[in-house]
Amino acid sequence: MTHEILILYGSQTGNSESAAHEISSLLPSKLPPLLNDANCDVKSTVMTLDDFLEMHHAPWTPIVIIVCSSYGVGHAPLGARRFREVCDAMLERHGYDDRSSTRFLEGVQYFLLGLGDSHYTTFFRNPTVMDEALSACGALRRGALGKADASGTGEEEQAKVIERWIDAMWGDLAKVVNELTTQSEGQQRLQRAQEETWKLCLELFPDWRPARYGNT
Repeated sequence: MTHEILILYGSQTGNSESAAHEISSLLPSKLPPLLNDANCDVKSTVMTLDDFLEMHHAPWTPIVIIVCSSYGVGHAPLGARRFREVCDAMLERHGYDDRSSTRFLEGVQYFLLGLGDSHYTTFFRNPTVMDEALSACGALRRGALGKADASGTGEEEQAKVIERWIDAMWGDLAKVVNELTTQSEGQQRLQRAQEETWKLCLELFPDWRPARYGNT
């Protein structure tokens, strides 16, 4: 059995991108020894959050790892600005609605490592919005919400926090992979997640609609 793990990032200075690629490079050696099925194959794909939406039309997988920072006063960094707009819309439309019809991301489980700088009062705003939006729409966060501060010192230095979060993630990630099944219901949920997310994208970004050949 092969499991595909998406590793999505948004990065202004390159730290989130580096962490995302580090996770991907470590995955083949760190995860398999923790799995119940020795024949289980795990692969990862790394891309920006915005490319996940615009270029690939939101192909959600059962496991998603997100590494993203805040930039400026709680804004999204490069590669995550459209994704943030989608998250804002999710919260506006579904943030306080518990109806099952709004929980279109059920079947998606995610890990989230946030980066920022506490010199700004809103330094963790962007990862917080992402976490709240995904949860509001039915996705389930696994593991601790990572909080790596560029102004941290000593054991709280950003690089050390990132490494500790990655090290702690492997056990939680293995639990999720071990729990996964290949039931058709899971595939149906993921298909709905993709369809509903892409539909929202086309509402927010009409220029993403395919051009109709023959129009004048």
